[in-house]
Amino acid sequence: MRQFFSWRIWAAFAALIALAFALKTILPSASKDDAVVSGASARTIDFMAPVFQLLPSSDFSVTDGVVRGSADAVIDGNRTMHIVDGTLGSNSCTNITEVSACVVFADLLGEAVVWFALVPAEAGSKVTLPPVESLLGNGLVQLSNGWIVRTASSVDYNCPQETGSLSEFVSKFGPKSTTTIDVAKQRVTAVQCSPEVTATN
Repeated sequence: MRQFFSWRIWAAFAALIALAFALKTILPSASKDDAVVSGASARTIDFMAPVFQLLPSSDFSVTDGVVRGSADAVIDGNRTMHIVDGTLGSNSCTNITEVSACVVFADLLGEAVVWFALVPAEAGSKVTLPPVESLLGNGLVQLSNGWIVRTASSVDYNCPQETGSLSEFVSKFGPKSTTTIDVAKQRVTAVQCSPEVTATN
């Protein structure tokens, strides 16, 4: 009995040591994950298009990043995007019921809308977005708002100071820039440095 009792005690000690080691290993990883979550959530933009007309329900709103009510975004005569209650999203387009006033960007799962953003339409199918934050390769970049979008084969660098590549532009100007997406081409076509940047500073 004495030997059996002693063996169980040692086993309990071993289990406690193993548990402490596991917690020590896991907790730093959790902190790292928390740091990632605290930043802008990454959203792969699978679809973008001008909205011909948005048909919202009477109670439609986007509150705290979640849709209340529902809306149909009529893209053209053949395509309508259904935005249902509880969908994640954002809306910076103030005239949502005005014809051709908004552009929709969406992260899709099949044909279902996982997440969307409505932004104001600009002239010539262009939309101005936040700066490019990182180059992901394979023609993909991530903007500072977390959006992952494709670049055109040739990107215009609109700045008094010359840069030879998108990577150099991002490294040099970083947050002091904006990004232009041509919605018709579904690509980033230009980047612009801040107006405060001159040829000498």
